[in-house]
Amino acid sequence: MSVRLTGGRHGGRVIATHAPSGVRPTAGKVRQALFNMIGQDLSGWTVLDAFGGTGLLGFEAWSRGADRVTICEKSAAAWRAIEASAQTLGADVEIVRGDVERVLVGRAWDLVLVDPPYAIDPVPWLSKLGPVARRVVALEHETKRELPDRIGDRLVLDRRRAYGTTTLSIYDVPSTAG
Repeated sequence: MSVRLTGGRHGGRVIATHAPSGVRPTAGKVRQALFNMIGQDLSGWTVLDAFGGTGLLGFEAWSRGADRVTICEKSAAAWRAIEASAQTLGADVEIVRGDVERVLVGRAWDLVLVDPPYAIDPVPWLSKLGPVARRVVALEHETKRELPDRIGDRLVLDRRRAYGTTTLSIYDVPSTAG
């Protein structure tokens, strides 16, 4: 399958993604909407794509000028596909193979992108990822899943937009948090 980056300095570039079975690539209109909600210019930001899948969310952040992008993927097959896409794009991103919890130790990011498989309850993950977020946590989830407006003392729902069966929930980290 081929997909097109939706914005930034590499917007319009087409890459082949080899999504292994069970990986659900984020639709182009949803990726565009996500960065319309967060902002198109990520210069100076650090970004974690916590559930890499195809790596598309991380590549979109890289295209929009993020200073450092880390893409984490547990599946060996998906990790190899992300590596191949990064090489095709010439993307200067860190791609980590393994569980995202291993990546979290002692690090923090301005933006944390969370797009776990829809079968997984994202709230426990948001609780784990909230402490490493400095500005924003963006979650892609199934529209029918109800989520709280606050998660711990660090994440406060700012916006939620539905796109068919997919919803984007943007949680801000208040400057007075933790």
